[in-house]
Amino acid sequence: YTQLQETLGAMRRVNEILDIKPLVNSPKNPVKLTSFEGHVRFNKVTFGYEDDTPVLNNVSFDIHSGKTVALIGPSGAGKSTTVQLLLRFFDPQSGEIQLDGYNLKSLDLESYLSQVALVPQETLLFGGTIRENILYGKLDATETEIMEASKSAHAHEFIIKFSDGYNTPVGEKGVKLSGGERQRIAIARALLKNPKVLVLDEATSALDNQSEMLIQEALEKLMVGRTTFIIAHRLSTVHSADKIIVLDKGKVIESGTHRELMENESLYYHLYTMRLIEAESPSEAPA
Repeated sequence: YTQLQETLGAMRRVNEILDIKPLVNSPKNPVKLTSFEGHVRFNKVTFGYEDDTPVLNNVSFDIHSGKTVALIGPSGAGKSTTVQLLLRFFDPQSGEIQLDGYNLKSLDLESYLSQVALVPQETLLFGGTIRENILYGKLDATETEIMEASKSAHAHEFIIKFSDGYNTPVGEKGVKLSGGERQRIAIARALLKNPKVLVLDEATSALDNQSEMLIQEALEKLMVGRTTFIIAHRLSTVHSADKIIVLDKGKVIESGTHRELMENESLYYHLYTMRLIEAESPSEAPA
């Protein structure tokens, strides 16, 4: 009887979650694109999690296919919110986000998300095998495709060292793997998906130098030919971006290349020089 009551309580919670209606859905007659270029445009986008408190205010920018853009700004500037709108976790309250000239709201949600990949700062792995976690990027992938994606992500080398290889269980949330290993599996997953739009949430932070070098090399392979958005917490990672967009209090303050923004000596210049000074400061005062 006690077990039955516990089960009923758990089932009520499960049913509550299943009954939640998504905030974003495909329209009645969606546009299904058969091919994607990856041209992304934000046109006067305004959004707030609460109607009377905008997090983004009249944000506009244009990113051509295959280019890399870095989103920079102080904490709370709206970087993560910009990416969440791009991933269609939410829709803007005004303005529009376009992909290849189409409003995201008009696109079939499943076909659109099939062309978008996210490599987060904290990699989410499921409690299955390494193969299953990589395969999540493309469920019908062949064994050869899985191997190629793993090699490009520098994951194959450590996977084959396990006695069970690709059938090795990763544990709950990937607890049996190191941070660098989890990140390389996430990159292999994204490579297998072969998206046109890629989002990187500072994927090399909090790693040791050796892991960071391997992952940076894997990310460079992943970014080739894709429209890439980088949420940058460490400004040293954005030098080579085609465009840097600086956000502050939900607005675009400035944009351009690293050299152009440094010459402006505005917000980006002050953020960059301040971070460098902090990085070069000794952790302890000399005795």
